[in-house]
Amino acid sequence: MFDFACRGRKEGNVPSLNDKGLITHDRKIKKDAFYFYKADWNPEPMVYLTSRRATARKEPITEIKAYSNCPEVELLVNGTSIGKAKPDSLKICRWNQVHLKPGPNSIRVVAPSEKITLEDSCVWRLDNTKL
Repeated sequence: MFDFACRGRKEGNVPSLNDKGLITHDRKIKKDAFYFYKADWNPEPMVYLTSRRATARKEPITEIKAYSNCPEVELLVNGTSIGKAKPDSLKICRWNQVHLKPGPNSIRVVAPSEKITLEDSCVWRLDNTKL
């Protein structure tokens, strides 16, 4: 469930750490995989925008994914609706060929459920200057 110490390990981002858990070793950050399972296993309605921690973007055209067990999810980029998607059998909603503008981009997903409307959001920054 959690990342854990593993002496002698020399792969991944941190030496001596098995980082394949659903939650970071310090128990502070739930990784995307945690929400992937939550969408499938938990009956409580939820929506989660994936890749939210990868805030620095280099490509102006990208795929955006959300995990949800709600019937339909809408994606908004900078306040403009990109469209609605129904989760597939793995509870993944996908929007392909989404255009980002240079600078900050507000990414938001909205999922109506029976009692409330759920949403999740983050900000990605596009810097497509050539290195």
